Amino acid sequence: MILFRGNCQMQFCAEAAAAAGLDVSFASLASPLTLTASPGAVPRLVTDLIAGAKVGEYLHTRELADQFAPPPATPRPEALVVNLFHENRPLLLHKQAKYCFYLDPAALERKPGLKRAMERHFDAIVPNPAGYLNRFAAMLLLFRDRLPGVPILVIGRLGHYPGLGPAPHSYLDGWDALWSGPARPFAAWADALPGVTFLDADRIMGGVFARSALPVEAHFPFLRVADEPNQGLAAMARDLEHAGSLWPALVAAIVRTLSAGRAEYLPDESVPEAWHGTWSPERLDSKALLEHLVSGSNYRAARAVGNFLARPEEDFTELLVEAAPHMPVCHNLLHMVRAYGARRPVPALAGWCDVHAERAAAFVANGEAYRTEYLEKINALRRLVLARVSV
Repeated sequence: MILFRGNCQMQFCAEAAAAAGLDVSFASLASPLTLTASPGAVPRLVTDLIAGAKVGEYLHTRELADQFAPPPATPRPEALVVNLFHENRPLLLHKQAKYCFYLDPAALERKPGLKRAMERHFDAIVPNPAGYLNRFAAMLLLFRDRLPGVPILVIGRLGHYPGLGPAPHSYLDGWDALWSGPARPFAAWADALPGVTFLDADRIMGGVFARSALPVEAHFPFLRVADEPNQGLAAMARDLEHAGSLWPALVAAIVRTLSAGRAEYLPDESVPEAWHGTWSPERLDSKALLEHLVSGSNYRAARAVGNFLARPEEDFTELLVEAAPHMPVCHNLLHMVRAYGARRPVPALAGWCDVHAERAAAFVANGEAYRTEYLEKINALRRLVLARVSV
């Protein structure tokens, strides 16, 4: 079995590997610190507090066993694949024992008794972004020690090339300062560890671009849009975390690497020259936009809404309302629709909210906390677009 560890990127990769017929398992990680500062098992205090308050879903798949313990060495896995995952913030640090773990702060706000207990035993901390690679290195050495003889593959993160604009964004805080500097010697260091191989995600994604001849928006359709102007932050940034076309290619690279015992890249897997250039937004016509919106794919729908956001002089509300029955429940997509509504608060968009709220209310796959937050955001958008209606 191949073990995948990290954030949703490794989840998507594990799913692609399973679809290719590989035996896999996946577990989410919250921060290297939860493992390197661990007492070796889940502390009873943490188990009791979370179970007693019934807030397990607020771990958001960062299960306590995976936060506090590395994968077991038996039965022996075929390989461990871990990516440079982003850290959840804040972490809860025990005041005396100094171990830490992640729990969504929303759990504390919804459970006042739990909040009082947590504040008695724990401090909330935010790890320094500049020290991330050192924290990851310590975790990697821990994995190497606990899994002797098991191949370990470290998957890099995509770089912030200007051609992947506007303003490439990663959820790993500080990656924009690390990727072209400290990350390079780190990759070489990790690759030199016994039984460890570093895979360059930029090269693999570059091969995907070369083979597809599709624009940036087709591979990275999700955009992060600022709620209001903020000096030093981009108003609109390209989400590099969610690249649906990357996962099958990454699985193929993992299989090649495990077979060869070293990183194996295809001839076309290199960083495209265009990534070093200037990004130019694509412009799709109304027919293509509607086809993407009604496709049922969150990636395709986001590509269309990205067009809307890049063309603020045009009104696409009618297209959104027409497509509402077909648009999937997806936080990243909803974020973009809310950003469009904030910039163009047309009352007709309330119709989209009504239809989409029905779809979201019936969506239970990600748990009640997810559904509650999602519906709250739809209702906030509905109130916003109706605020200017005369009474």
